[in-house]
Amino acid sequence: MAISSQMPFNPLGETVAITANLAPPVGVQALAYEKFNSFAPGQYRVVNASDAIVHLGVGPTAAKAQANAVAAVSGNPAPGIPLLPGAVEILRFTAETYFSGAAAAAKTVYITPGQGL
Repeated sequence: MAISSQMPFNPLGETVAITANLAPPVGVQALAYEKFNSFAPGQYRVVNASDAIVHLGVGPTAAKAQANAVAAVSGNPAPGIPLLPGAVEILRFTAETYFSGAAAAAKTVYITPGQGL
């Protein structure tokens, strides 16, 4: 087991806010500070600060993240990751990942790059 999965979450960059909406916004990156680039394992603390489900879209480009912010429906899988209201998740992606979000109305999701749980 990696050491970074055994320690408390440590922020390595600034938090970005995404306003998930019916029309997902263009994807944004949550980058680690340059001095931590060699440590940037691609872990992110994702907080759904809303009272509704948000479908997180991730991708290698801003456009792909936006396109991936889609809710699955019965019988049709989708790439969006459902975040329950008030959820706090530690997720792992590449350090250059872009994020977007879809929701029934404007909802805020915070993403902080770092490492740990």
